[in-house]
Amino acid sequence: KEWLGNPKLIYNVLLWTVNTTDQDAIFAVLGYQFHRKFSVYGGINGTPGTRSLQGSHPFWLGHDRVLADEFFRPYFSNGVWAQGEILPGLWYNGVVANNSSALGITASQLDRRLSTGFSAWWMPTTKEFGPRGAYGDWEYHEKVATRIGVSSTQSREQRFTNSDTGATGNTTIKLADGLNIFEPGALAPGVTVQNVDYQILSFDVGAKYRGIFLQTEIYTRWLNDFDADGPLPVSSILDRGFYVQGAFFPVPKTLELYGATSQIFGDKDAGFDNSSEYLAGLNFYPANTRNHRLNLQVINVNRSPVGSTFGYYRTGQDGTTVSVAFSVFF
Repeated sequence: KEWLGNPKLIYNVLLWTVNTTDQDAIFAVLGYQFHRKFSVYGGINGTPGTRSLQGSHPFWLGHDRVLADEFFRPYFSNGVWAQGEILPGLWYNGVVANNSSALGITASQLDRRLSTGFSAWWMPTTKEFGPRGAYGDWEYHEKVATRIGVSSTQSREQRFTNSDTGATGNTTIKLADGLNIFEPGALAPGVTVQNVDYQILSFDVGAKYRGIFLQTEIYTRWLNDFDADGPLPVSSILDRGFYVQGAFFPVPKTLELYGATSQIFGDKDAGFDNSSEYLAGLNFYPANTRNHRLNLQVINVNRSPVGSTFGYYRTGQDGTTVSVAFSVFF
């Protein structure tokens, strides 16, 4: 981060690219840090429906999110937000944004409805939880560090129809069977959802001590108030899920071993099934820093409801994935 004229007036410019999708973008953030208790920013940011959307990347156990986090989380959008520490160790983050995800969406497609999100987290014992709220205890806390948090996002999501092809431009909301809710026939043959209310509520608890890390996050997601071009068999969909992640360092600050599970419970009344994953991995830090690491991970997935051209998962995936990666964080 740099500042303009006044150290309280800060800016940040991000260059973002994904080789597998041939995407390139430039993002900017401008903010004024009035006080530790209150700062306001504008630009692109994660809508804070889950803990991983709030600055911890790339300090996760693996190089991408676990299955439950990837399914339930909101995305990144353009908006304004306020952050601060109102009491020692008690932080908040409130966001008002254009929609749940700005990826591939132009200004001319937006309506006047806004997305809102809020998160609060309390770190009662050490008043911190590692750099960027990191997962894993590379820092080797001598006193137990704890974090308790709640996050929520609400958004009236629209299909963003492509005027040339008629395809949906909103690709972020997946049903528990892996279908995009805005794809034709996703909920009923020959019927297309045009708008839907999306709400996510999550609770997270984490602890660190002498290289040991344990964290869980519990999710509830509501989809309702459907606007469709025909009758639908459901009026609302309620999905639940959680993950548990744990790690320890048999060799402090050098070798980390970890494991995790995700459980996703589709709305049975709406005709959806469950999904799950179990994974194990290791991180090797060769340079006495968190910023450089070799990662090896093995994942067994049962019916993945999410997928992308990068990351660990493919929609409908069943079976085992092995990944190897090396990362350098400047």
